[in-house]
Amino acid sequence: MNRLPIIAIFSLLALALGMSACSDDSCYDNGSSLPLATLHVGETQQAIPGLSVMGIGVPGDSLLVDSSSVSEVYLPLRASVGTTSYALWRWINNETLLRDTITIEYEPIEYFHSIECGAMYNFDIKAVNTTHHGIDSVVWLTPHVTNSRTPALRIYFTQPAS
Repeated sequence: MNRLPIIAIFSLLALALGMSACSDDSCYDNGSSLPLATLHVGETQQAIPGLSVMGIGVPGDSLLVDSSSVSEVYLPLRASVGTTSYALWRWINNETLLRDTITIEYEPIEYFHSIECGAMYNFDIKAVNTTHHGIDSVVWLTPHVTNSRTPALRIYFTQPAS
């Protein structure tokens, strides 16, 4: 009877040690290699109101941003192909719609992170093409996209006419 509390304490201690030994927080930070795009008008990063971002030619729902005001967006790349395209729609004063397309050409590279996290894809960017209705330019900050949370590209939007 006296051993029951001691067994319970040791069991809880073993369970706590076992659970903490399996934890690797780095796996949950950003498990996929998604390029982070920051949005700019001029040299200033700022939220772009009325923006929608959607993947082109992907199965299922590919709406990433729906008529929101955002200053950054993750743009997932498909590992099965070497290009991914996005449609960007921007409403100006709820009356003018500017439609642009960004196409990213890349090479998917298999990468083994660790036993706990497993394998993932990184991407080497080869080229970026865009239309220029509401987008002024796109600048890649790094040609190699990993699961880092640092921005990989900047999208510069034109200043809307007043």
